[in-house]
Amino acid sequence: MPTREDVLAIRSIDQAFDLSTTTVRRAEVALIRVAEAEGLLEFPNHAAAAASDEGVTREQVMSAIRCGKAASKDIDPNGPRQVGINFERMISHRRRIRVKVSWERRHYTVTVHTI
Repeated sequence: MPTREDVLAIRSIDQAFDLSTTTVRRAEVALIRVAEAEGLLEFPNHAAAAASDEGVTREQVMSAIRCGKAASKDIDPNGPRQVGINFERMISHRRRIRVKVSWERRHYTVTVHTI
């Protein structure tokens, strides 16, 4: 099981994610979940605004990371989608959210979408 120190030791996106495959690796998910548990995820204003626009709370976003399914991974740094892992979870009223966790400037960062 990774530790807080393992998360803090990550220096680049290719240390945060295996960019050679779209398969979500257990180690990647474990690092992200440790970052969430330790309060090391950045929840930027644009993510908070997107969540608010959709009526999704910060706790629902974090619960998607903590307990949701790691559904897919985007790996092309030059592609149309930000590199990262997409977590999905059902929330109230049978709504489902997708939360992407990426890596930016020495920390994991969150974006939010309803699906």
